[in-house]
Amino acid sequence: MNFICSYWGDKYPVEYVNRLYNMVERNYHAPFVFYCQTYKHHGLNPKIELIPFLEELPESTPDAMKESEHYKNNKPVLWDRPKLNYWCPDGWGIKGMKVALDLDVIIQNDLGPLIDLYKDKPITLRSWWHNRKEEKEPAWRKRYGAFNNGSLYMWEDNDATKAIWDDLVENTPKLYHLFHGGSDNFISTRHLDKFDFVPSSMVYSFNRGCEWPDDLEPYLHRPEKILCTFNCDERYDTHYQLHEAYENHPWINDYWK
Repeated sequence: MNFICSYWGDKYPVEYVNRLYNMVERNYHAPFVFYCQTYKHHGLNPKIELIPFLEELPESTPDAMKESEHYKNNKPVLWDRPKLNYWCPDGWGIKGMKVALDLDVIIQNDLGPLIDLYKDKPITLRSWWHNRKEEKEPAWRKRYGAFNNGSLYMWEDNDATKAIWDDLVENTPKLYHLFHGGSDNFISTRHLDKFDFVPSSMVYSFNRGCEWPDDLEPYLHRPEKILCTFNCDERYDTHYQLHEAYENHPWINDYWK
C-alpha cells in the first residue's frame, strides 16, 4: 500500500506532514510506504520517502507555477496543480494501490473499511454536506465549482486515470484558462464519472457538517467517522483551519499528535 501527500509553499509547517504520517501509521494495520511530493526535507520524519515534483505536466512544479503567465492575483490558477501529478501513469515508479491525502485531514479510525471500498474504479470524497438543490443551479457551480472533495483519492493506474492524465497533457493551455480554482474543479467538471465516492457514513467536514439536509452542524465531533476534512472557503470567516480548530477543540489532539 502506498500513501502519498504533497508539501510545498508556506501555508503549513512540516508538522502537518509528520502528523499525517503518524495518523496513517496508527490507523493502517498492514505494511505501507508513505511518500511526500516535496522540495523540503528538513524536519520530516525519516520514515517518509521523498519524491520530486514531476515535470511532464507543464508548469506543474511550485517554481514553474510562480513564473507562469497563469499566476493571477498572487495565486496560480489550479492553485494545487502539483496534486495533478498523481495521475501520471506509473508516476515516480510507484506500483499498486495508492491513497493520496491532503495534509489537513484527521484520520479518526481504522482505514481498513475505507480502503476496502476500492474495487476497480478510482475513489474520492463527495461533498455530501452541499445543498443538493442548490448544486443544480448554474450560479452555484460558478461560485463553488466542485461536487467532489480532493482531500482523498484512492486508485490504481488504469484506463480511467490515464484518461485524466491525457486530458491534462493534451489540453493544458485550455484547462489553465478554464479553471481558476483548485484541481477539484477540474475533476468535478471533466472526470467525475470516473470515480466512486466514500459514503457519508465514513467522512464529514469540520466546518460544514456531514450530510445535507439533516446533519449539518459545524465543529461537531463525529467519532464514528473515519475521516474529518477541513474545507475552508475564503468567503466564510467562520471556517477554521486545522491548527485553528486544534486550539479550541481538545478532542482533535486525540488524533492530530
